[in-house]
Amino acid sequence: MNGLFDSANTTQARWLTPGLMLLLVVLLTGCALNRPTESELPAEWFPAHAGQRADTLLVLLPGARDRGDGFVREGVVDLVRDRRPGWDVVVVDAHMGYYRERSVVDRLEKDIIQSAIERGYEQVWLSGPSLGGFGSLLFLCEGDSAPITGVIVLAPFLGGRSILTDIERAGGPAAWEAGSAGRDFEQVVWTCLRDGVSPEIWLGWGRSDRMDRGNRLLAELLPEERVLVIDGGHRWSTWRELWETLFDRMPD
Repeated sequence: MNGLFDSANTTQARWLTPGLMLLLVVLLTGCALNRPTESELPAEWFPAHAGQRADTLLVLLPGARDRGDGFVREGVVDLVRDRRPGWDVVVVDAHMGYYRERSVVDRLEKDIIQSAIERGYEQVWLSGPSLGGFGSLLFLCEGDSAPITGVIVLAPFLGGRSILTDIERAGGPAAWEAGSAGRDFEQVVWTCLRDGVSPEIWLGWGRSDRMDRGNRLLAELLPEERVLVIDGGHRWSTWRELWETLFDRMPD
């Protein structure tokens, strides 16, 4: 697959240099566990009804400091069952190691999305906070987005100060053109988002979140009804409220 995670593409494959990895870690969480990757993405499936397959699957991707089981611990799986009782859920332990190895998009595609297609799901949604939100958007831009109905991203990381300043100076993402500002992966994702993707993007974040700047720029590209800003910061309590409200707002 060509793109950010194609090791043969030497220009774009440089985006996860050690220095950039440190930047991502500092920006997203302040720290990250150096965990090994596996040959297949660890995932746990939660059917809405035992012994049955729903028509819709929600794929949950964790933040940089979290494991896939954090969605169970923090009550997100139960929240989905309450607000979207007809959706199955799969929590995926797509930790920082897969981003470091530039394999997260390929592994998601082969291990999760293709499996969902084979199981017969009619709709597939991606969602996650922070790094998980970035990974969801990255998949839309670099993976096979055809099977994806939409994404629900909460306070996603959207780039460092350089590219965000460049976008602001251009008058917003719709008028921005990639130049010298920002790193390769930031330019690729913002170019993709500017040009538009067919799956729906739903965006939410807290007003005190450190990702506020980039999230406000992304909001300029989205319909107003798909954007939600509430009080709160970069934490689970805010994300749970965002998921709950967005699930209620989304059409059945």
